[in-house]
Amino acid sequence: MLTNFSRTCELADGQESEYLKLLYYDLSPMNADYKTYESHRLCTILAGSKHISVNGDLNFTYYPGQFILLPPYSKVQMKIDTSTKALVFVLSKELLKKVTEKISIDLNTDYDLLAESRFFHGDITNEMGICLNKFPGIATIYNKNKEFLLDLYAQELIYYLVKIKGVQQVINLEHDNPIYKAIKYIQNNIKHPISINQLAHDLNMSESNFSNSFKKIMNITPSEYIRNLKLITAKEMLKTQNVTEVAYNLGYDNISHFIAIFKNKYGITPKQYQSIGVGPVIFKT
Repeated sequence: MLTNFSRTCELADGQESEYLKLLYYDLSPMNADYKTYESHRLCTILAGSKHISVNGDLNFTYYPGQFILLPPYSKVQMKIDTSTKALVFVLSKELLKKVTEKISIDLNTDYDLLAESRFFHGDITNEMGICLNKFPGIATIYNKNKEFLLDLYAQELIYYLVKIKGVQQVINLEHDNPIYKAIKYIQNNIKHPISINQLAHDLNMSESNFSNSFKKIMNITPSEYIRNLKLITAKEMLKTQNVTEVAYNLGYDNISHFIAIFKNKYGITPKQYQSIGVGPVIFKT
């Protein structure tokens, strides 16, 4: 059983094909860091559980029947309390590109996901589960067509994976992608004025090319993304600030405009949202 993670062990022990590397972990209780290196990884649990934090953000536990899709160069802080068995799929760029370019899936953007770190944590669908169950059998027996079958199942797996709302955004965003850089800039500066023209210029792109590339990946325009992220941020800020403070702190000079777009998205005004949630904190002296 492993008591820490080593890339040397991964490279020595995994099953590998043209599009995929299959890693099996039999893990003892531990606290350890885990990295994805240059490829996306689809992480599943066969038995046990993991308490994790991705890139220092969000803490949660996941179990059998769930999966995590991690982008390249992610760092995972992991705590394991009990013996745990995990199956991890290292997905090549060629595999993701081949599948996502050849299929057409109408997906709605998950705005709440886009405000978080660029990974996806979700439940394994019935289709995915059936596909995932094919891998252990083919990987553990001798078959002269093993690599062909692994790649065939890998393409099927990615097809079912990208049908899940929000997954395609994680697959398409990589750290060297200018749109990824734009997303990170917007997230880090959401409380400040953001010029799309200046952002495009900083990325050595024309505004039209930047906007078209952004929409192709995110399914919404940069302006729509900024507006939705501001509104997500507003919901959190409304827990401790009044409506006027939130509007001004997010760069809205017109309070009525802020109230209108908030109501248009959520169906209620900011004040109504406070009344049914956590209102501003008032410190009494």
